Amino acid sequence: MNTLYRETDYNEGNDPAMKKRIVFKITDYIERDLAWEESECSKLGIDFDYYRLKTAPPDEIVRHVHDADILLVNMAKFPAEVIDALKNVRVILRHGIGYDNVDVAAATRNGILFANEATASSEDVAEQAIMLMFEAYRKKNIQNRMLRTWTETGKWSSEPIAPLYRMAGKTLGIIGCGNIGSKVLRKMSAMGMHILVCDPYLSQERLNELGIIHTPLGELLERSDIVTIHVPVTGETRGMIDARTLSLMKKTAVLVNTSRGPVIRTDDLIAALKNGTIAGAGLDVCEPEPPPPDSDLFSLDTVVMSPHIAWYSEEGGWDIRYMIMDDVRAFLAGKPPRYVVNPEVYQSPLLRMNIQE
Repeated sequence: MNTLYRETDYNEGNDPAMKKRIVFKITDYIERDLAWEESECSKLGIDFDYYRLKTAPPDEIVRHVHDADILLVNMAKFPAEVIDALKNVRVILRHGIGYDNVDVAAATRNGILFANEATASSEDVAEQAIMLMFEAYRKKNIQNRMLRTWTETGKWSSEPIAPLYRMAGKTLGIIGCGNIGSKVLRKMSAMGMHILVCDPYLSQERLNELGIIHTPLGELLERSDIVTIHVPVTGETRGMIDARTLSLMKKTAVLVNTSRGPVIRTDDLIAALKNGTIAGAGLDVCEPEPPPPDSDLFSLDTVVMSPHIAWYSEEGGWDIRYMIMDDVRAFLAGKPPRYVVNPEVYQSPLLRMNIQE
């Protein structure tokens, strides 16, 4: 079988001249350019187009990409009204790990395979989380202010930063121990910290492989000196860190989030930082995003922030591009993407992609 076309790709009959070319489109992107993708698609003999539709209204998104066979989305919103209108699309790919901007149930209902790049930039996000742990726990913002005072006045004092604790011997709590959380676990195991993991979805086999046990969320929050979050946004995790759960934490503890902003209720976090419920926070993501210019997050010395950049490195940027094109090649061969989010769609009589065994 020709890997570029299946029988369902013919416009009519079996005339090779009437074969319908596969269309691959991108709604929005963060790469500097897509020249490499254009070249790869040209080699594969498929039509390729891309847009800047990150903030476009639903009707504009549909107008531009309705004829795609395979679709890549980054941050553009894909609610049910958009997905229901995409009558030709067979596969939707998400550029990255999180997919809270896509209505997965709507994709399944329409027989559309939806996949993300689940392992993309995992090393980078793990590194960023660890950086934020150090900066928040070692009070880097206050150290910066102390240095300015010292250079301006000639006076040195450790008083502004007291108390400051060492990390060795303390307890690290990891919420979510999948691709990223498990890398944080591995990297931080050499730090001489006690490590707790909350992930009720890990199999016993995986727990044994990692050498850990599952610790309930409440217990993890109570015992940890540093808490780092690595979960997707779901109905279960949205707002899981709120005033009640923050109140369980130690007053000396810090909270780090490199997953998704809506996991934490921002107003509750700000209140907890202001009233001393917890000692600090390290945030690569927040809700809303970006935070408003007058947000207290910017004025609190106890908060270190980065601009949703944890995913980025030159290596990681190319990893995800290679992974996406691998999924496109899989599609052309009649095979599903590597990381299908909605495998239940395989059982649907409306499944649009003819999977080849």
